[in-house]
Amino acid sequence: MKYTNTIRIAFQSIILLLIGYVAVRPVFDTAYVADFESYCPFGGLSSLGSKLNQGTMACNMSETQVFLGIGLLIGVIVIGKLFCSYICPIGSVTEWLGKLGAKLKVRMEMPKFLDRPLRSLKYVILFFSLYYTMTSSELFCKEFDPYFASVNLFSNSDIALYFAIPAFALTILGSIFFRLFWCKYLCPLGAVSNIFLNIAGAAVIIVLYIIANALGAELSLVWLVAGLVLVGLINELGFMRSYLMPLPKIVRNTDKCTDCGLCETACHQGIKLTEFEKINHIDCNLCTDCVYACPVRNSLKVNDSKNLKYLAPIATLVLVLLSIGASYNFEFTTISERWGNFEKVEDIAVYEQSGLKNVKCYGSAMSLKNQLENVDGIYGLDAYAKSHSVAIYFDPKVISEKKVKKSLFTPIKMEVRKSKEKLDSLAMWEGGINGLFDLIDFNNLFYTLKEDEGVFGFETHFGEPVLATIFYNPALTNSDKIIAQIEKDYVMAKKPKGEEKIELNFDVEKKGQQKGFIQFEDYTKRIFRPYDRLFNEYKTYEPEQLSVFIFPMPEAGIPSMRRNFGQLTSHLSADDGIVRLSTRFDNGPTAYLFFDPSQTDVEKIKSALTKEILTIFVSESETKDVENPFKIVPDGTVKKYSEINIDEEED
Repeated sequence: MKYTNTIRIAFQSIILLLIGYVAVRPVFDTAYVADFESYCPFGGLSSLGSKLNQGTMACNMSETQVFLGIGLLIGVIVIGKLFCSYICPIGSVTEWLGKLGAKLKVRMEMPKFLDRPLRSLKYVILFFSLYYTMTSSELFCKEFDPYFASVNLFSNSDIALYFAIPAFALTILGSIFFRLFWCKYLCPLGAVSNIFLNIAGAAVIIVLYIIANALGAELSLVWLVAGLVLVGLINELGFMRSYLMPLPKIVRNTDKCTDCGLCETACHQGIKLTEFEKINHIDCNLCTDCVYACPVRNSLKVNDSKNLKYLAPIATLVLVLLSIGASYNFEFTTISERWGNFEKVEDIAVYEQSGLKNVKCYGSAMSLKNQLENVDGIYGLDAYAKSHSVAIYFDPKVISEKKVKKSLFTPIKMEVRKSKEKLDSLAMWEGGINGLFDLIDFNNLFYTLKEDEGVFGFETHFGEPVLATIFYNPALTNSDKIIAQIEKDYVMAKKPKGEEKIELNFDVEKKGQQKGFIQFEDYTKRIFRPYDRLFNEYKTYEPEQLSVFIFPMPEAGIPSMRRNFGQLTSHLSADDGIVRLSTRFDNGPTAYLFFDPSQTDVEKIKSALTKEILTIFVSESETKDVENPFKIVPDGTVKKYSEINIDEEED
């Protein structure tokens, strides 16, 4: 009679169904944003390495992933490779693909002379993945991970297609033709698991690292990673065994065993179980499929005990729940930065601000740090992406707490809608709005005001609470309706991917006040939001060295086009002679393109502006092509910088 390990199949199936649910849910719940890396243990361990190495968490990695990674290591050391056996979606899919390959009679065993050399690949991938993440706080694994690529349909911007497509193809095809090809030869998490499966060797490296640094060696964390990778590689290629730990192992009773081979047939790792009394092969992940398959009662047991048959699934569930539970009681700083005279300030003060929805990852936290670094009297920042909060360190003798708060604030102008008819003027209402502070709040205010057909635009000013001036047509709405709209509990926002339900938490203080009327022509100028970017060493030039190409740019007045200006700027920066792009309202939206006439000319600039494909820089050495969203007609004039009146207004 054939027995199947239904518990393990249930674990694998539930995980894959949950991933499928995350993928499908946005179809019927537009407010839901699919996040396929929320519970990624390898991302968590990589981010922990970044945190320990340079004090910053990798983007989109939270305490949840970190603690799941720690839980995985504890499981590996004490019990075995539980994640590989019961949870890993790549492992489950490739295991099933391997069974398909076996049924089709195309699966073969990897030749021994290739098997061990190929196993070294996953250690190379592990080292470079960790090194890149630890030194940049960006998850390198997302660039090639076949799971991340497939669930995102290869469309996520973090995916490097030249890595991801070959990795995906190797994973699928390799698993059909060779047993668990990804797991054995390419998986960096498999390498991590094998390193800590032999905790004795890993412990020696950790102790030596600590002693060396205690003696003044000042070795970076990269050296520790390199040592761990090396000891794991040596053990796997040289011995293929686990020693001392983990505690439970499959034990074969040689007196009862009939050498029927059913256990070896059931072993998805292909281990020759009949060659062992105690299964300590490095590929064994305590799945217990062999125990279920054995027809002889008590011939195969966990630690020679019939009571431990269900240890692995129970331990898996307990470790996952404990890891997720522990993550709720901790919050790591996404970044913790100090600069300037921090060490010299005698009485440093701390200002804490919560509710900053813009602080959501490493990149946005560093952007805020760069903004605050230019403010006199501010010397440090702790940012917490999980709670969207910050702690700002400042010298109260140099800057007040109110000015510190103001330094976090960026005033904004937003046009809600265009006028479909000619209007002489608009009414203005001004009020303090609690819960309104950062750009995401401003976007949410935009979405709720858009539901009122009489509102045309708004601008914000720093205050406590933040002041908002709203421009509206009094024939279509009034201040009471506007206030009611602002104070709604939620709004359905139309976004490129469909409607999204956005929870609102705005409250208008003292009902605001009317501010009279503004001529529509003056409103058009006032609501225009300039764009200004300096690049290619702009500040090294004297004004007399530069010329300015000025041309009408109607798209500069379309709010939805602002997101594309970064791409245009990146594309233009490929020409070393172009050093600044600025937009202003000058009888209509107008572009000012600053250039060095000794390095480039207007014809080259026009050609760059009108190309159908923009080549943008993803990094200093990597570019990608995107369709040009602008339909620029570059008919304009060229003037000397000294002939125009324009201030620097970086946005």
